[in-house]
Formats: sequence, C-alpha cells, structure tokens
Amino acid sequence: MQILDIINKIKVKDTSFLIKDIEIENRIDWIDLDVRKVVNNIKYRLSNIDDYENVILLGMGGSSLAPLVFTTLYPARKRVFVLDTINPDEVKRVCEKIEGKRNIFIVSSKSGTTLETIVLYKYFRQNFQDGIFIFITDEGTPLDKQAKSEGKVVFNPNPNIGGRYSAFTEFGLVPTFLAGIDINKIADEVEEVKQNIYQFIDQKFEHIYKLNKISDQNDIYYILFRYTSQDFVVGLWLEQLIAESTGKSGKGILPVIYKGTLKFSIPEKLLLGEFELKNFLNDLPKWMYLWFFYTVIASSYLRVNPFNQPDVQLSKEVTNKIISQNFKLDEHYEIMDDLESLDDRILNFVKKLDNLSYLAVQLYSSFDYFDFLEGLKNRIMDNLGVIVVTGFGPRYLHSIGQLYKGGPKNGIFIQIIIEPENELEDINRYFISQAIGDLITMKNLKKKIKGFYVKAKNKA
Repeated sequence: MQILDIINKIKVKDTSFLIKDIEIENRIDWIDLDVRKVVNNIKYRLSNIDDYENVILLGMGGSSLAPLVFTTLYPARKRVFVLDTINPDEVKRVCEKIEGKRNIFIVSSKSGTTLETIVLYKYFRQNFQDGIFIFITDEGTPLDKQAKSEGKVVFNPNPNIGGRYSAFTEFGLVPTFLAGIDINKIADEVEEVKQNIYQFIDQKFEHIYKLNKISDQNDIYYILFRYTSQDFVVGLWLEQLIAESTGKSGKGILPVIYKGTLKFSIPEKLLLGEFELKNFLNDLPKWMYLWFFYTVIASSYLRVNPFNQPDVQLSKEVTNKIISQNFKLDEHYEIMDDLESLDDRILNFVKKLDNLSYLAVQLYSSFDYFDFLEGLKNRIMDNLGVIVVTGFGPRYLHSIGQLYKGGPKNGIFIQIIIEPENELEDINRYFISQAIGDLITMKNLKKKIKGFYVKAKNKA
C-alpha cells in the first residue's frame, strides 16, 4: 500500500491496514481528538489552583515523557520536577528541593497500577501531607477509584489513546498547564496541522516517504537523532514512541540518540533517516503529531501492531516475584568497587560475541550519571564501531524496553546498577528488584546480557 493511501486511512481512523491485536481494538482516537476541548476542561477545573511553588509529576513512560518535553523546552512559571524513577538518590534530591515549599503532586498512570507511580505516591503522600494531589488515570482503575473516594481532583483522559500517543491529552497537558505554560498555543498548533497534514509533510517531512524501503528481508532498521542540548528530551519522547510501537515480533526500528558525529556508517538499506532534534523545536506540537503518523505507517510496513506492547508485562511479573523474595546480588551481577575498569570489562564481554546489531547499556542510577553514561557510550562506539544506545532504569522499561525483549534478536545488553547512597523505606528494594527482574527476564528470553553492580562510595 502506498504511503499516501495509508495516510488517508489514518485520517478517517480506518485501521484495516494494520495487524490486529485481540486485546486492543481502538487506540487511534488521537487522530481526531479535540485538543481545544481538552484544554478548556483543564483550565476550567484547575484555574483556581495557584497557591503552589513546585509541580512534581509522578509518572512513567507515556505519562511523563511529553510533559518532560513541554516543561523543559517551554518557559514555565513554576518549578517542575518530572520524577520518572524510583532511584532513592533521585527521590531524596527532589524531597530536599521541595521541603517546606507549597507543592502540587500529579499522580499519573493510565493503568492506575504502575509500580513506580504507586510507590512514589505512597511515599510523597506520607511525607508531604500538606501537598495538593491531582490524579490522571483511566476511568475505573484502582487509582481512579481510590482518588475519587477521597474527593480528589481526577482527570480521566480518552481511554482509546495509548500512553505514547497521549501527548495532547490530559496526560501531557495537565502537568504543562500547572507549570504555567500556555497550552492554548499547543492546542492551536495541533489543530492547525490536522487540517494541513499533507502540506506539512510535503514542505517539511519528505523523509516519511523513505518508509516504503522497509521490507520483510530485514528485522532491524535504524533512525538517527542528533541532539545538541535540551533538545535531548525530544529524543527520549521519540524513542518511546518509535521503539515501543515497532519493536515486536522479532522486528523493530531502533532510535539512536547521539551527540557529535558517528565515526562509522550504517548500511543505507537499514537507515530510515538522520534528523537534527533542534529542527523540531519550531512547530514542536505539529512535529509530534506528525511523528504519530510516521510511527503508524512504519508499523504497517513492518507488519506489527503499533498500539500494543506485548512483552512489557514479562519483566513486571518477574519483578513482583523478586520483591517478595530474598535475593543475592552476586548470583546475578559481577560486583565492583568502582567504575574505573568497567569499560574494559564490557569490551571483553562484547568481543567474545558475534552477530551484533546493536549494544544497549542500561544504567540503574541517579541522573547525576548522565555524562558518565554518554561518555561510556562514545568510548564503546569508538572501540567497536557499532551502534550503542543507552537508557536509565527503570525509565527504559516503559519505552525502548519493549524493543529489547520483543524486537530484533541480535542485540547485546549491559545492565549496570550503581548502588544508591540513600536508604528510603522500601524504595531501595523496589528499585533493585526492578533491575534484577528485568535481567532475569532477558535471560529467560535467551538475550545476551551481562550485569554489573557497583558499590556506593558514600553510603548514607
């Protein structure tokens, strides 16, 4: 089917060209979502709330990445913390910054059962009892029922929009509004591009036509996103959208977010495009809406359903078992006293393996280690001449983790836990259990994975 024909079908919500999923009949209501109506409802229900200094978003994946993009790139009147981790050091840092302040907490989970979100909610509710709590979840979820029974403000977005396609629903716009950002402008841009989708594609997005090169002969394709600074967050959003939508049935498109210049080339037949993330900053909502189209079209050519995530549940089930058990770290990880020899140990592990299509480094730590992770990625790429992608846990579990489990077979995985310095009630156990749960799940799936555990230098 030609790309213009697919676009025409998407516009009228005709999904007959997609592979079906018996559990998901409708996840395409983002096509004709009335964003201005969403905005008006948000403003009507929240405009009288202004006595706060900080906005703390507790959410993962589709509940956090779009607000992270908007509140990072648009000028905000309030201080915003997007907490999409249960790393104890990161949680402690946020607590110290908001202590004694007037805070509003947004508890955001489509399913109403997301482990990290529920853990964070319980912790902040106990320790910041004077805070205002607002909820975003599907109607009828456990979180929805609890919040409404307590008389809290609850938003129930359209249930027929999946998390990674929810940027312009309440999941994306409630935190953005509370940050003091003009969400009317976002709505206007989305409504404008809806009416001029063909013109926008022809003028700015000719890359969409490269999707017709996808064939059943290849199980992996690459798409490159180069960042400069704060535009990195757009890459995180795109990573989830593309990887979680396409990475299944042994196939997938791997988004590669990098800075600088790649020192090796990717075969042309496997490269779907190279993009500068800074070029999306003008007309950002329009670009985001258009990437929805891109991802659905790509999924149709790959013959996968863009709206499900069949392998994400696997590690959740294993993690729940780990939480209730006693575990021995040295049974799963190579224990290290510091990070100094990590490069060599990773390289020695990888060099023994063959048929490598990409290497993924998964770091369970605070976000303080961002520069370390980027440096490690660059050193490995320079030494091996292969694609390296990175991510923080547990954030990646809700985005590119689907591709790791259900996508192309020839990935190699390195998981690194940097032991938290702080102890925060049960949060430490949940944090480590998630890492172990995912490591075991990957091994059960016969993935090539190696774990390292680095002891904390200054245990609090």
